[in-house]
Amino acid sequence: MKTLVVCYSRTGSTHALGHRIAGALDAPIEDIADRVERRGIVGYLRSGRDAWFGHVPEILPSDHDPGEYDLVVIGTPVWNWSLSGPARAYLKRHASRLPRVAFFCTMGGSGSERVFRQMEKAAGRAPVATFARTQAQLAAPDLDKAVEEFASLVRARFEKAA
Repeated sequence: MKTLVVCYSRTGSTHALGHRIAGALDAPIEDIADRVERRGIVGYLRSGRDAWFGHVPEILPSDHDPGEYDLVVIGTPVWNWSLSGPARAYLKRHASRLPRVAFFCTMGGSGSERVFRQMEKAAGRAPVATFARTQAQLAAPDLDKAVEEFASLVRARFEKAA
């Protein structure tokens, strides 16, 4: 199973989780980069507004072609109970090239179910598995175990569907 992990991260939390998942799946990781300034309070507020209204920002070209992989695992932070604009832009840009997908997200407290539905709609396909973690769960000592369980679930569901 040739796998790619792709994620967007404003603060680094989603990026750090993406690296753990990439390690567990022995996969390369690609960060989604957009052209919008998202640092500080103004960037935070802009990000939440953009996510809530479903804005699709311009993102930089991808380094990896998702069509060259068997599975793409896509990660996003939850912004204002919504999919981040940069992750939405990636999904929309590559929807026709995506093979099977799995999703993950990081969040302050809630919103993962809505975000996973938005990701599925943007990707045009259902995920083989999803994985959500709150900020508190990201700091928990069992995070590596949870990541390994997610990676095992992804592999098992991928093989079952193949």
